[in-house]
Amino acid sequence: MAMESSLVATAKKKGTSQGKQKIPIKKIEDRALRRVVLNKLRKDFFSMAAKLCTTTGARIDIIVFSPSGRLFTFGGPSVAAALRAFLLDSLRRPTEPEEVLRRVGAKEALQRRLEKLRTLAIARAHELARAREEAEAASKTTDVDPVTATPDDIPARD
Repeated sequence: MAMESSLVATAKKKGTSQGKQKIPIKKIEDRALRRVVLNKLRKDFFSMAAKLCTTTGARIDIIVFSPSGRLFTFGGPSVAAALRAFLLDSLRRPTEPEEVLRRVGAKEALQRRLEKLRTLAIARAHELARAREEAEAASKTTDVDPVTATPDDIPARD
């Protein structure tokens, strides 16, 4: 126990080792240091992604753009194949809940409009049938030919 505490005390006194330190989450102003940190964290990030893929069978694709515009990718079988699959899938079905609701709302509105048009078409068909019946009844009661008659030939209704 005494030996353990003396080792801890010695390690605390030395303080010369930089070792693995926690990096504060804020923008690094020095461009050169920023480049170094990006490369180190990128390698660690890609390494962790590879471990996650191996252990769980998950498919991970990562795209990183550096501040200087360089592109770094991680993925399998290729990032291009993953992007193509993602874009095709997103075209097939909406991913945003608002988009789903908008499409459902539009479909319901179209269904309501279709039902109104059907009702109007049925009503119009009934009106035409009644008008045809009236015309046939009127032609039977008069001696006027419905094909060749002019408005003056048709007797007025009471």
